[in-house]
Amino acid sequence: MSRECREKLSLNGIWKCVQDENDLLEGNIRNKPVYHAEELTWTDILVPAHWQKAGYEDFQGVMWYKTTFRAPPKKSDKMFYICFDAVDYYSEVWLNGVYLGTHEGDFDAFEFNVSDFLHNGEENVLVIKVTSELDTRPERKKIAKGGLYHWDCLPVNQEGLTDCPEVPSSVNAHYPNPLINPGGIWKDVYLEERGKVHIEHIQITPYLKDDYKKATIYLDVELNNNNSKEAKIDVEVSFLPHNFRGKIYRWKRQSYFQRPGTSSYSMTDQLSQPKLWWTWELGFPHLYKAVIEVWANGVLVDKKIQIFGIKEIKMDDKWIFYLNGTRVFIKGNNYLSDQFLSLMTKESYQLDVQMMLDANMNTTRLFAHAEQEEFYQLCNEKGIMVFQDLPFQWGYESTGLFIKRAEDVARRFIRMLYNHPSIILWSCHSESRYHDYNKLDNMLLRVVKELDSLRPVIKNSVLVSDEELPHYFETLDDFTNYIGTHLSVHWVGWYWGKIEDAEFYNPMFVTEYGTQSIPNEDSLKKFMNQESLWPVNWEIYRTWGFQTNIYQTMMGSVMTQSLQDLIDITQDYQVQFYKEHTEALRRKKYNQVGGLLQFHFVNTGPSIDWSIIDYYRQPKKAYFAMAKAFEPLHLSFNGDITEGELGRTATIVPWIINDYNVIFENYEVTYKVFQEDGTLVDQQKFCVPLIEKDSVRPFESLTVPVAKGETVIVKGQLKDMNGVLIMENDKVIRSLPSQDEVQDPFKSPIRL
Repeated sequence: MSRECREKLSLNGIWKCVQDENDLLEGNIRNKPVYHAEELTWTDILVPAHWQKAGYEDFQGVMWYKTTFRAPPKKSDKMFYICFDAVDYYSEVWLNGVYLGTHEGDFDAFEFNVSDFLHNGEENVLVIKVTSELDTRPERKKIAKGGLYHWDCLPVNQEGLTDCPEVPSSVNAHYPNPLINPGGIWKDVYLEERGKVHIEHIQITPYLKDDYKKATIYLDVELNNNNSKEAKIDVEVSFLPHNFRGKIYRWKRQSYFQRPGTSSYSMTDQLSQPKLWWTWELGFPHLYKAVIEVWANGVLVDKKIQIFGIKEIKMDDKWIFYLNGTRVFIKGNNYLSDQFLSLMTKESYQLDVQMMLDANMNTTRLFAHAEQEEFYQLCNEKGIMVFQDLPFQWGYESTGLFIKRAEDVARRFIRMLYNHPSIILWSCHSESRYHDYNKLDNMLLRVVKELDSLRPVIKNSVLVSDEELPHYFETLDDFTNYIGTHLSVHWVGWYWGKIEDAEFYNPMFVTEYGTQSIPNEDSLKKFMNQESLWPVNWEIYRTWGFQTNIYQTMMGSVMTQSLQDLIDITQDYQVQFYKEHTEALRRKKYNQVGGLLQFHFVNTGPSIDWSIIDYYRQPKKAYFAMAKAFEPLHLSFNGDITEGELGRTATIVPWIINDYNVIFENYEVTYKVFQEDGTLVDQQKFCVPLIEKDSVRPFESLTVPVAKGETVIVKGQLKDMNGVLIMENDKVIRSLPSQDEVQDPFKSPIRL
């Protein structure tokens, strides 16, 4: 905001607090925290911060906050607002004993007009009641916080859980309860001085047409007139390049007479030859800056700057995405930066985003939550697409009251994030339960489509179908039978099957795939004691999330010689999983698969789980394996060993995948085939005159005899026309199971 239009008085710092675990203090008619505060013992607490990170680590329930501040003098042409950038989760606010209102949700800003209750030039008392509790029925939750609250990558109570899988499931009798619900005033609080006429909200909708040569820009502005009579309003709009050099567009001044209260105005204009927002692989993420100035009765009263991008995103019924009319294959991750978002800074987001770019990822799925504004700005600027979940994960209370509250949460969620060009899709619910699918989820789908008609919207993160989705599930069995043939999570080699089965699965789009691994020893020592680390105390490992029974099933003996051996076994298995699955699925690019989202990118707290980067931002081996498997210009191999008339032979097929929207000419492929004992069997070299843009192509196969061992090893290189090495890759070729031998995931227990 322009400083000549708005002034802010920060209220951050050391506040006072009182713990009220059972919510008793307000029940007393005296309401001591507000009206008889001197009768209570208050202690210090930092604002902004989640209280668990400000000295109250084990507390859940109600926390009362209090601060005093001296307000500036009153001005006849100004209004005063108490503003909260975010409070987690329920909040109620009093100023000088006057109740201002309430807010639900951890993610968005809210404010109260306090002009009539502020003691200008004097001391003021601000009291906030913040409630953050634990649900007693986690399959019927009352708290809409998604992955930040209840997720198998967060601390959960797994005591007594010995079956497979060791994660929450609606059919699991040992469903773990959430242990921590972050709470507190976790973002900035301030008193803001504004003109009586000011901007409430801006929404920008670019609409591309004429084969992307023109864009209609729809600008919706909400204005608030706090005067007691109508005001003559003039709105001036300019569009400037934000991260590139280009033309400045100035719209014709719009004039209105606005009644007292809030009104909305819609304006449109045309841009010729707009610079489009692209991913880093396909082009440059051009961003524009809209400058909106509001004049009231000839005086500049408010100004706001909104960054936006011009793009079109579409998804067809086979889950293939088109950005500005150009196909794009989704290569990304599932991401939740930290359970306590108050710990994240712009610098820590920059580190995470750079690690995504270095891993050749073009998309991140924000798992059932919203990150801070700085993260979206970085994705906008770096050309990373965002698969955005709403904050709903697993099961919720199926009452009309909760449905109504959830609708309000969803509307504010979309409103907050709407202007970010990086967002390419809304997912209404992550892994919803069948009792939610046609009640809560139907409402969410309707609301999101109503608010955003230009982005794709999906109802549920694990129901991806090439057919019409069912209207209802009468029973859990109906739900299970349906998703058995429409599965978009891909746990082959972890919850079911073997890694070698990867070639036989053909999901249209993979929202999750991965395995667990143990972090590096230095990271382990930061949250586990040496006595538990080695010799291994499996029960302690389990409390940090490690699925020890699946580890033993998939990786064999638990008898290792050292802690480093144990770490290497799990990390090497994770490397093998990601290499085999990612390469197999990329070879089916656009044929049967539209994209892959690795699960998951970084630990949300100290733990042993599926991440490829630990909580301390130390990459595991699989991080580098993912970076290689996601190389935009990629050489890979597949094949099989079979018995025939000529004995045992191995067939090797080289492939080149190109994710760039660029043609490459006169490249060269060389590869060698070795027996298990290292004996060279054969070698090949061929020229590739043309690698078409955005393509996947197999080349002529090679068949070689297999004299010894059960496998052969292929090692190959891809070089450009100047002989520069572009990438090298290897592949272990073995006998593949028949289609009949591939395990049906629904014949064994898995996550639902």
